[in-house]
This record gives sequence, structure tokens and C-alpha cells, in this order.
Amino acid sequence: MTRSDSVDVKRWRAKYALIERAAESDKDAQALFAELDSGRAARNGELREILADLVASGDLLAFKEAMNHWARKDGPYVGFGPIGSPWLAAVVRRAEDDHTEVVDLLKVTLQTPASPQDAADKLQSVDAFFARGGSRGQRAPGPAHTAYVLSLFWSTDDAGAWPLMWENAPHMLQRLGWLERGLSHAERYVAFADLCHALRPDDPRYAARILWHFKETEGFVGIAPKVLDVCVEAAELASDFRPSSGYAKPAQEERAADLARQLRGEADHISDSLIERLSAETGLYLEAPTLALQQHVGEDSAYRADLYAAWILVGGAGAPGFRLWVTPSGVAFGVHGGWEGESDQQHREVGALVQEHLPRGLNFFRVHEDARADPLELAGRDYPSGETFVGRWWKGEEALGRADFADDIVSTARALTPLLRFLSSSQRGDDPTLELASMVDLASEVEIFRTERPYPTERDAWHQEQRRVFAACLSRDGLEDFDLPTFKRIVSTRGYGDIGAQSVLISSINALDASGIEQLRNMVRELLWGEGRDEERINRVLSTDDVPVQGFGETVVLKLFAIAHPEHWLPLFSLGGDSGKVAMLARLGGPARWTEGKSRGRMHVETNALLRQTLDPLLADDPWGQAQLAHWLMRRSDKALTPDKDALGDAAGDLLIDESFLREIKGLLEEKKQVIFYGPPGTGKTYLAQRFATALQPDPAKRDIVQFHPSSSYEDFFEGFRPQIDHQGQMVYELRKGPLALLAEAAEADPLTPHIMIIDEINRANLPRVFGELLFLLEYRSHSVKTSYRPDEGFELPPNLYFIGTMNTADRSIALVDAALRRRFDFVPFMPHDGPMQGLLRRWLEAHDGPVWVADLVDRVNEDLRRALRGPHLQIGHSYFMRPGLDDEATLRRIWDYNVYPFIEDQLYGREHELAQFRWENVRARYGQIDVVRP
Repeated sequence: MTRSDSVDVKRWRAKYALIERAAESDKDAQALFAELDSGRAARNGELREILADLVASGDLLAFKEAMNHWARKDGPYVGFGPIGSPWLAAVVRRAEDDHTEVVDLLKVTLQTPASPQDAADKLQSVDAFFARGGSRGQRAPGPAHTAYVLSLFWSTDDAGAWPLMWENAPHMLQRLGWLERGLSHAERYVAFADLCHALRPDDPRYAARILWHFKETEGFVGIAPKVLDVCVEAAELASDFRPSSGYAKPAQEERAADLARQLRGEADHISDSLIERLSAETGLYLEAPTLALQQHVGEDSAYRADLYAAWILVGGAGAPGFRLWVTPSGVAFGVHGGWEGESDQQHREVGALVQEHLPRGLNFFRVHEDARADPLELAGRDYPSGETFVGRWWKGEEALGRADFADDIVSTARALTPLLRFLSSSQRGDDPTLELASMVDLASEVEIFRTERPYPTERDAWHQEQRRVFAACLSRDGLEDFDLPTFKRIVSTRGYGDIGAQSVLISSINALDASGIEQLRNMVRELLWGEGRDEERINRVLSTDDVPVQGFGETVVLKLFAIAHPEHWLPLFSLGGDSGKVAMLARLGGPARWTEGKSRGRMHVETNALLRQTLDPLLADDPWGQAQLAHWLMRRSDKALTPDKDALGDAAGDLLIDESFLREIKGLLEEKKQVIFYGPPGTGKTYLAQRFATALQPDPAKRDIVQFHPSSSYEDFFEGFRPQIDHQGQMVYELRKGPLALLAEAAEADPLTPHIMIIDEINRANLPRVFGELLFLLEYRSHSVKTSYRPDEGFELPPNLYFIGTMNTADRSIALVDAALRRRFDFVPFMPHDGPMQGLLRRWLEAHDGPVWVADLVDRVNEDLRRALRGPHLQIGHSYFMRPGLDDEATLRRIWDYNVYPFIEDQLYGREHELAQFRWENVRARYGQIDVVRP
């Protein structure tokens, strides 16, 4: 049934005229149309020839090959490939079972229909064929794809006038209220074609093009010129509504519902087309709720006879915000004070506040809650009662049909922004719309952040560049081709935020066939660019098991949003935890308990909006910087960032060494970032390294210790692949970070505090093999390198990451250490007879009331060893004797016989005459104290 002469279509033609005028005044659109039209005749001719060859030969494979070649050409119909090629592939697969039937089906259905019924029959026959399924259970293409492919063939026939229906055209028109719901796919196309004929009888294909442009640009073209007629008709129907019995006739109820859907469609267009501009002009994070069809949601009430487009602050449909209200008598735009859960007393309090701060030239409106036709009444400068709504009024049709009315809306919104901010900050309770007023002076914090972090750095610029590369892959156009390698980089690398290795997701993606990749593309496209609000699309993905891959979790979803929509989303991916968005809001003074009972999508939207609203004025249009500032605020310590005198002084006192020695080591670390303590065994290298590191960084989470050995590898120390079992029970390899990568990430995230890595026995490993390309970074901290397992991203060692190595010179000389590594470390000797270690055993024994003569004995023996071994590297360390019970000769003998003598014996192997002088009884006889207590 045609609607070309209906009252509705006559109204829609007025709106369509605005849409067409906007497209024809868009120079970019006209240039694109001209470019496409220049090649359209040739492309149409090529397609008609391909179809004629199929009809003549019945060669399906030749048809598929010709179509794939045709689809790869630039110009008109470039979008056919992503939809049409998989559709044709599915057809050819089915031909393995039913070749003749498939060829005959295509010969008939691709020919131009003779009538609307013929078009419906052709579409239904293809749908019915695919619905039967193949013998091998092949997946059937979507019915919307079938309508797109068939209508493309029909639209290229100059003898006909059938428009091309792109994939989501029905959804857009249903949302506007211009297309009935509940239709089959075949009926949808016929209705779409009928509508295009009705809007532009002389050229329905041109009307389809204009509607496509309208969907792609989503620009404001003006309020529908005939919208007041819709309001008046709906009000007349509502006047006959009775709460107890409803509408008098079913036809009245059906018509009232139809009109309400049209009003909601217009409201959706207005709100969606202006939300980005209003957010940018006011500096507020706004969202657009969907208009209810009935006057009072949840009650037995009539369908609405007005419309309003709302742009509210986060916090639910009843939060304060801007509202454009269209009633049978005119249009109003202003600030609505919110209504969810408020009592009459609260309304009065809000009204009194607004009256006190009402800008000049703006007025109150009385909002009538009864069933009268016009819910608004201009009330002047004094608050009337009920809901608070203030703004400007345009009588009758003054505001209708004007594309420049958007300027009036924006200028009024700017004037009302301080009032809206004031309304938001004046509210109290658990509603998250309240501003974060208890935060410290953020402006001064930003200056410290810029200086001390610092921000921005080359690494920050790299993250920004990665986002631009990734965004091209996730854009509407990019998802038509779907660059799968880049998509895997997005979810598996640290570019624009780290979400972990995602090995399960990557292995699942790698296992996809062509059909699965297409499903993944469609899911990502629907997630990022589909209909509905962000929270709804997030919840749909998170709550369904019907996804083509495993591991597509919350952090993945949020990273995709941050890349594709940086104007709204910060690169902050976790909701809970110590560094999640909820904790960040608590750190900024936000409400403590407002997340209960809300969906994950809703909580992500609200926390992100509050953080963005707070941080954007400080680092405008810099979502990466805002996220870094939030992390910095979470990690910033109230204590000094470098150890004070007492910390090192206390350590020196505990270690019984001079404080100046520790300060010297600290200076070496600050200069070169890495030192090595070397000396004979037992000289306290590891013990001092740990105590010194604790003085520099008391937080154990910011320190780590590893011990090298001959089997130590790059994969153990930095990162490498490790086997694990995936969701299908198959063994896969996961890129797992080692202690260095983890501590480097922690240091990068908290750049104001030192992070210290102690490497014990550093010379026991094959150091070039363990460090690999990281040797370069030890010297060049401001550079990044592509590491063995990160070919797609650079890695750099943060300047606040320090290394302390220990080296035992008894078993491997310092001279054997790789020369390149030696140049990158400062070497600090730990010799019992020289420097800070000289006399350490004596000081310890004196402090612990031990036998001081033991220190003299050890010193004399070490002097003998230096002569015998011609060097200081094989002396006896003091730590052997830093223990209680040395007054007992049996204890001393055990230490000597089972610890010291085997060490000396190893060094003097084969030199029995010299070795004999180092037996305990000989040493005691030469250097020992006579009055040792014997058992």
C-alpha cells in the first residue's frame, strides 16, 4: 500500500526538503556526488554486462570472478565489496549442492522487478532459499545483505527507478518514524522504495542518495516544518484518552502511537545532530536520552503530543540538562532542573536557586503535568512552581525549518552553562552529577604534573600517534576493509594504553575463517558506530555469549571506544581496582556509593564523563594527557620524591659505614642509573644493596630483586612467550612479561618516584644474551627500541628505573665482563682491606660485644692471601663472622673449617705447602688470642 498521498508523507516532504537543501549546499558532498556520477554510467554498464553473461552462460564461477573484479574498482559502488563479496561467496558455496537452482534463482532475482509485488517476491525467494540451509551447514548471509545486493542490481537499470537500499537504511527510517516496524525484509525494501518515490517522485534514486548522506553526516538541518501539525493532531487524539478506558477506538490508539514515534524520531535527530557541538561549546560532557512515547512513563497515560530533545549531564534520565521543547504553540530551549526522585520541596529549592542566578533575557516556564495539549506556559522571571525550566521562547513557527536555528540554540546554551554548572554543583546525595568540589587545587597540580612527570614526552607523542593510526582502522570507512593485523596490534600492544597481552583473544582471532572475520568486523562496527547510546552498545557486547571470538572483554571494549571516540572517552579502561575509574573519582572527592544497581556500561559512561568533565578544562582536548594526569594523581606520594638525609643516615648507621659512601653511590645512580658492587664473597654486597635500595625507595612494590645464573635468558628477565591452554583446550603461547618489563611499566606509570632493580650475581649469566637490545637503553634512556617480541612498538627504560648489580670476583673476574656492559655501569669495589669495608668487622664486633681479636685475625689472614694470590679479589669476607657465639672456639672452628678453608683450598689447589698455613690450628697459633674459652 502506497503512502505517497498520506498526510504523513506530505509532512515528511517538508523535512526531506530541508535534508536535500543541506546536502546540496554541502560543497564536499556535491564534489563527492559529482565524482561518483562521472563514472556511474560506465560502472552500471559493466554490471549489466556481467548479469547478461550470467543469464546467457549460466557460469556461476565466472560470474563471481567478474563481480569480485568489478567490486575492487574505485568509484561508485566501492562499498559493495565488504557486503556483496561475502554474499556471493555464500551463494557459490550453496551451488556445490544446488548449482542449477542457484543459477536459475540469480537469473530471475537479479533482473529488475516489474512491480512492488515482484520485488517482494524476488527478495522472499532468495530468503527462503538460504533459510533451507546447505548440506554442510553453511552460514546464510543476512537478509539485509540480500536486499542490498539485489537492489544494487535493480538500481543500475536505467529502464527502472528502483533505489539502492543500503544496509542500515530501514533502521534509520524506523527511528525517524518514517517506516513501519514489524515488516519482513522484503516488505521493508518495498516500503523504502515507496517512500523514496513519495519524497522525490521524479527521481527516487536521488532521494535514496540524499537520505544516505543525511545518515552519514547526521547534521542538523532544522526542525521539521510541519512538526506543530503533528503535535496538534496528537493533542486532539490525546484529548479523547481516558485513563480508565484508554482510546475510544483501536485505530485512534494506533494512530497516536504512530505520531508519538514520529515525534520521538524528530527529537532523536535534533539531539544526535547537536550533541557534539553543544558539548564542545559548553565544555560539558552531555548525553542524549531517548524520548518516551507516552506522556508519563510507567503510567496508564496517553501517547505524547509534544517532543523534547534533551542533553543532560550524567546521572540518569532525570539529571539536569539542556532541553529543546516543541509544543503545539511553539519552541522553547533552556535548562531543565531535573526531576528524578525529587519532591515538591526539592523543586522549590531548585527553583529558588535558579531564580537567584537567572541570566538576563531568559524566563521561567510553567511545566504543566496534567493532560492539557500544551505542557509549557511562559511564566516570566519568577519561579512559578513544579519542575524548573528556564530559557527562550520562539512562538509558533519562528524556529521551524531553519538550519541556522542551531546557532540560536548554541548561543542560548552558552548563556545558560554557568547556571547549569551551578545547578549541578548545588545538588547533594549519591547522584554522581554533583561536581568534584572537594578536590585540591587542580590547576597547581597540573603545573607540578607537567614539570615533574614531565608531560608531554616523546613517549606520550608516540602514544598519540598510535591512536591516530589505530583510529583509521576503527573508523566507519576503515571498518569497511577491516585491517585485521592493525586490529590485533590495537588489542595486544601498549599503544594508547596497555590492556595486557590478550593471548586468548589473539589466538581466537587467528582461528577465524573469512565468515568469522566478517562477524568480528560487524560486531566492532556495531559496538563503535551502531545505533543507541554508548552504554547500551557496551552492555550488549559484555552481556552476550554470541560473539565470534573469546576474550573480547571489558578492557578491550573500552580501549576501542577511547581510540575511536577521543572526544568523549579517556584511555582509562578499568572500572575497579586501585587504579580504576571509581578509585580515581574517590581520589578527586567524588561520591562514594553511587554505582550500586547500575550496569557496567552505565558505570563506565558516568565515571568517564565525570573524570573528563573535571580534567578537560585543565588539559583541553587532550584525553591522553588527562588520563596520565589521573594516574599521576593516584600514585603521587605525599612524601618527598627523593630520600632525605635521615633515610640514608639511618641506613649508614645500620650498616656501620660512613654516610658519605651511600651518598656517593646515590650520586653514581643519579648520573648513570646503574652500578655494580663487586668484591670477594661475604663482603656484604647483596645485603648492602637491599638496605640501600630500601632507603631510596621504602615501598617494596617499587623494588625487585632477581638472581642471575648460567641459564638466565632474555625471556626470563625481560619478556618472552610461555605456553598456556586456551579456551578450546589447545596449547597456545602467551607473551608474558618478566620482572624487568613489569618494573619498567610501574616506573613509567609513576615517574616521580625511584624504582630499583637489584640483580644479584650479575656476572653469572651470559649478559649480552640476557640484556639483548636493552644494552642500548641502559645508556640511552630517552630513546626507544623495537624489542625482540615487540616489533610493532618501541620500548624504553624509564629514567626513574635504577639498577644495582652485585658481582662475586672470586669465581669470575670483573675483567671477563663484556666491555660494552662495563661502560654502562659504574663499578663500586667492596674490599675487606680498603675503602668503606675496611675495619667493618671490627666495628660490628665492638657494637655487639664480640671478640674483637677475630677481626685482627681475619685482617692478617687476608694480608697473607693477597700476597699468596697476588691480588685482592680472593680475600675472606667479613660476613662469615658477623654472627653471635664467636666467644666459643668450637663455633670459630666450624666457621673456618666448613666455610673459609674450603674457599682458600679452592684458590690454592695443588699448592699444599702454602695451603697448610691456612688450617685453623696454624692460623690460631700465629694470630689467635690465647685465652679463648674452650668447651
